[in-house]
Amino acid sequence: MDWAQEAKRRVGPLSVQAKICRIQSRLGKMGLGVLLCFAPMVSLQAQGLKYSVTTVGNTYSGKSVWVQQDIEDICVLPDGAVFTNVFWDEAGGNVMEYSQGVPIHVAGHTHGWGYEGGAAIAASGDYVFIAQNVGNEGGGLKGSSWPVRGYTWSGLSRRLRKDVTQPAPFPGGRGKEGDVLPGTFLPVVTVPEGTQGAIRGACADAQHVWVSSPFDDTIKEYDAHMMILLRTWPVPRPDKICLDRQGHLWVLQRPQADVKHDFWRALCYTANGMLLPQRIEFAPAMLPSALCVDKPNHLLIADSGVDQQIKIYADLTTTPRLISTFGVRGGIFAPPAGTFGALRFNQPRGIGTDDDNRIYVASSGSTAGGSTVLECYEPNGRLRWRRMGLTFVDVGDADPKDLLDVYTKEERFRLGAPTQKEKGANGDKATEWSYRGYTVNPYKYPDDPRLHSAGAIAWVRRVQGQKLLFVTDMTAELLHVYRFRPETDGETAIPCALFARRHWRSQDGFPRHQPARGEWMWIDRNGDGKIDAGEYASNDGAESEGILFPDDQGTLWQTYGKTVRAFPLTGLDKNGVPQWDYKRARTYVRPDDMDEARRLRYVPDQDLLLLGGNQGDDHNQHWKPMGPVLCLYSDWSHSKPVLRKRIVLPCDKGASGHESAEPISFDVAGEYVFVAYTRGIAGTGIKNAFVRVLRLRDLSFVGNLVAEGDLGETGLLDLVESVRAVRRSNGEYLVFLEDDYKSKMIVFRWQPAAPHTIMSRDSP
Repeated sequence: MDWAQEAKRRVGPLSVQAKICRIQSRLGKMGLGVLLCFAPMVSLQAQGLKYSVTTVGNTYSGKSVWVQQDIEDICVLPDGAVFTNVFWDEAGGNVMEYSQGVPIHVAGHTHGWGYEGGAAIAASGDYVFIAQNVGNEGGGLKGSSWPVRGYTWSGLSRRLRKDVTQPAPFPGGRGKEGDVLPGTFLPVVTVPEGTQGAIRGACADAQHVWVSSPFDDTIKEYDAHMMILLRTWPVPRPDKICLDRQGHLWVLQRPQADVKHDFWRALCYTANGMLLPQRIEFAPAMLPSALCVDKPNHLLIADSGVDQQIKIYADLTTTPRLISTFGVRGGIFAPPAGTFGALRFNQPRGIGTDDDNRIYVASSGSTAGGSTVLECYEPNGRLRWRRMGLTFVDVGDADPKDLLDVYTKEERFRLGAPTQKEKGANGDKATEWSYRGYTVNPYKYPDDPRLHSAGAIAWVRRVQGQKLLFVTDMTAELLHVYRFRPETDGETAIPCALFARRHWRSQDGFPRHQPARGEWMWIDRNGDGKIDAGEYASNDGAESEGILFPDDQGTLWQTYGKTVRAFPLTGLDKNGVPQWDYKRARTYVRPDDMDEARRLRYVPDQDLLLLGGNQGDDHNQHWKPMGPVLCLYSDWSHSKPVLRKRIVLPCDKGASGHESAEPISFDVAGEYVFVAYTRGIAGTGIKNAFVRVLRLRDLSFVGNLVAEGDLGETGLLDLVESVRAVRRSNGEYLVFLEDDYKSKMIVFRWQPAAPHTIMSRDSP
């Protein structure tokens, strides 16, 4: 086997099914707010279009460095160096090192060949110890580097402290075949595949390293140099761990799931496993998620419960007592709810301190991935630096009333004026955006569908002055609708409607009371944001297919089979809740200009309908793209709509479906159609995802919007609706394109030239 080629294949983009699993594994977690970054790039001339490329959602552009998504744990050294760990980062940045807030090293070998990141990281002396989970990719990997089929290893990978990219092998260490670091991995536990048994905590001094293993309810101590097990002692349900200044080990202990009045606690042990009398019993509302000890020997506990604060305890050698808190009580959910700012944490998951008593906090609150806010504060609470990686599989939309306000599935970002690109030691920093609001409030609206279904795609519409947010998932199984009431709910998007194409239920049993079969809609009849039994309507048990798309007037359009359907928004009730009715649906016979219609856009003010799909051999190869046939109809609402233009878009078939270059979706704004491609087409010189621009009036080719020259490699498009476009009053077009590769969203800013200078030939 050619190991190099196989390694390149294995660290490529995650399969759709696997991504959905990764996202769904985070459902139920409370979302957190972060700062949105708009990374300005130089203007370029390509295919006759002059535009700039920017990014939103990440502090850095990703060309050289980026902030990884969903940090699970951090380790802060006395000099302020920060090491991070997360189970999944699309670009392989599961483990990173930051210096003064700048990502300086990506550890590597933590994303692919069965090796992923984990929930813990520790460093001391000569080494960094990385919690990792290792599988064999369904049994396809054979050799001593991996467990046998059906099992997973959870253990420690050891790297050099002076350079975390370099291995620190030890006798008996795993890692031989494949693209792995040789001799650096120690399996701590072997668990059946799919079992919750991963290492939760790790800490170290110069001679020893300790890990908490909830799979077998133990703490294990190893020699830091030889990686030999020295001792094991029982601790029921252990979680995060740390060492205090006396060398005692503090262990967060989870409550018993089947005991009603059992709550979190912190236990204290000697380094060799003797239980000490000092402990902390936490209040029922507290949800400890991380801990560390500062230089004065205070124990800091991250509380991801309702307080969203850091709790600080003194007197660790006698009777620990709470002496202060750090951060705004309620975090990002404090009034005004959802407003992002300093000390307004959103599910803190990692904390640490340095020798100057600075406090480092990693928040990772998200409903479906993309959530990192990594911050450093002075002891007095002044923000020293902040880094963010806030989006994963996301495409956002601009508020029609203010096109510089951009919403994703759960964030609101504010775009700024284009600026010059910052270069240097910090990489390419994003300076054109700011993170303003987090629109999920799990405490007030626990029935918010985003807490139960992996949202990814967003539209914003204005109806009778009311701002509405529409959200759907990667494959558009559900469509959620939200309204806003800033005077009572701040930035929060209030759930008010939900549409399903068939009976659908999440792992936690959501939604309650739904019809037993067929498509249905829920509308919040009493305006309380809760799903009540009497608030459903069904369509006589029939199921439907096809993506629901909201046009500018709030009408929901859908195409499937031989049918195009429109559900007009009939108005708003006294609470501002939009209303739809199956009985008011308009049904049209799909024209025979294609065999299958898979995408749709309707332009109300021109009565134009565009359908994207397949006909004959002009057919999508991978299951997700829309197909290459694009049809434009005028006078759609009349009895005899007119086919104004039909084209077959260029595409390249691949050795397998996932390697094809195909149009996946399109959007319409102003005078243009914007078609998103999964990757570059042969002969264009484009390698990665891009946007093909067409004139709306006749679907003639205008040019391409390409990001790779500014951003480097970008990811395959994963969303069935991957592109969004709006036109500003000054004639500038903002085109948003999904890019999950390095936790960002791409934004093209295009000002069309005079018509006679725009390329019009129909070429790739």
